[in-house]
Amino acid sequence: MIDAKGFEEWLTENTNFSKRVVGNTVCRMRRVDRIQDWDEDEHYLYNLEKNDEFLELTVSVKSQCRRAVRLYTAYAKAISALAK
Repeated sequence: MIDAKGFEEWLTENTNFSKRVVGNTVCRMRRVDRIQDWDEDEHYLYNLEKNDEFLELTVSVKSQCRRAVRLYTAYAKAISALAK
């Protein structure tokens, strides 16, 4: 399960995205999390792209989801670094 609230705050503080883009990115990550439970495995995106439900999405939505996963991965790494 993702930390949507923390991710939203991190995007707001660490990117120049508008509120709408931040909201859409969080929404895409929630969608991805419903397709395949989030884990910090380095092969997460690879495994996601093999998922039948993900493959049924449009090219545009898949691209947006991949971007959300990359951003969430950066967020997760930043949180892990702070915890150390």
